[in-house]
Amino acid sequence: MSIQPRTTETVSARSRTDPRPDYILVGIDTEDAHHVYRTTDETIHVIHNSDRTYRYDLEAVDQCINDWIEYVTAERGFTTQHLYSSLTNSFLDALEGDDQ
Repeated sequence: MSIQPRTTETVSARSRTDPRPDYILVGIDTEDAHHVYRTTDETIHVIHNSDRTYRYDLEAVDQCINDWIEYVTAERGFTTQHLYSSLTNSFLDALEGDDQ
């Protein structure tokens, strides 16, 4: 966890060294909301019907993207998932898809 305050300057400096894309689609839940992970500032954006309905700051509550994925999986579930909390979960989901 960084002890630097988040500013445009610190976010920009990080994004130049972070190999991940700025935005990663986590998945679409059972209520048709899109969950997007913004890596530059560790936030989750929930988008439903073209509107951002929720913004969750992972660093503010000392959580990571895996915690969010597990939360959504337990509360709503995903109809389509692109980012997983573990390689095992990704593998299991791929196996379930083969059975259908």
